[in-house]
Amino acid sequence: MPVQDEGRPVVVGYDGSAESRLALRWAVEDARLRFLPLLVCHAWQWPYPRLSLAPETTEVVRRMGRRVLDSGLMAARELAPRVPVRGQLVEGTPAAALVGLSNSAELIAIGPRGVGGPDELRIGSTVEVAAHAHCPVAVVRRPGHPRAGRVAIAVEDAGIDSTELGIAFEEARLRRAALLIICLCSEDAGDIRSAAVRFNTSVALWEEKYPLVEVETMIETRPHVEVLRHAADRSDLLVVPDRERHDPLEPAIGPVCQVMLREAPCTVVVTPSQAWSPSRRGEVFVRG
Repeated sequence: MPVQDEGRPVVVGYDGSAESRLALRWAVEDARLRFLPLLVCHAWQWPYPRLSLAPETTEVVRRMGRRVLDSGLMAARELAPRVPVRGQLVEGTPAAALVGLSNSAELIAIGPRGVGGPDELRIGSTVEVAAHAHCPVAVVRRPGHPRAGRVAIAVEDAGIDSTELGIAFEEARLRRAALLIICLCSEDAGDIRSAAVRFNTSVALWEEKYPLVEVETMIETRPHVEVLRHAADRSDLLVVPDRERHDPLEPAIGPVCQVMLREAPCTVVVTPSQAWSPSRRGEVFVRG
C-alpha cells in the first residue's frame, strides 16, 4: 500500500539536536507504518524584545532556522524515500508551534527535553506540548534496555477511556508488538472485583477488533508511579494519559505523567484529555 500524501500528518519537532534527530528517525518510521505523510517543524525566535531587532538581523536568524529545517528534511527523505515529507518553518516558541499544528496532526513526536532553548528549559517545553496538544504526543527516548517487543498502557478503574485503549492497541498492531494492559485500582476488595469486570469487558471489545494483537492484562493496587516505572522497564513504548481521570480539573498535566516524561526508560505516548478523534482516513482503530 503506497503512502498517501494527504490526510493528517505525523509531525516532528526538529532543532538539529541529538534528541530531535532521534525523534525524527522515530517519526519517519511511524509515518511509514501509518501510510501517512511526515511534517518536519522547526521554530525559530530571537531571544530579545522585537523592538531592539533590526530587520536584517531577523532575516539572518530566519535563514539559520531554514538551514536547520532543510537538514531535517534531507535526513527524513534519506531514511524513507517513499514517505511524503514537507517542512514548516515557524517564528515563535517550539511548544506553541507544535501545539498549533496538533489540531490537524495524527501524532506529534518530540525529544525527551523538547526542542529549542537552554537545557534547563527544554523539559518545560516537552511538558507544555504534552499538556496542550490536541493529538497524541510521542516523547521519544532511546531505550535503556534491549527491544522488548511490547507496548504497555495503564488505565484507571475510575475512568477507563476507550480512546486510550484504542491508541494502545493500534500502536501494538503497527509495531507487531504484544500489549500489556494494567488496570490501576484501589485496595478495597469490593472495588477490585467490580473493577475487574469493567476492565475485562472494555479490553474484550478491543480484542475483537484487534485479533492479531497478543494481550496480557494485570490488575494492580500499588502506587501508580511504581507500576508504570516497572511496566516501562519491560516495554518499548508506554501509553499514558495527560492527567489522572479522577481529577479532570487538574491543571496542565498530571504528576504521574510528568514523572514518566522525566524518568521512563522508553518512548512515552501521551494521550490528550481534550476531545480528539483519530485519523479521518477511516476507522483507524478497527483494522484487523
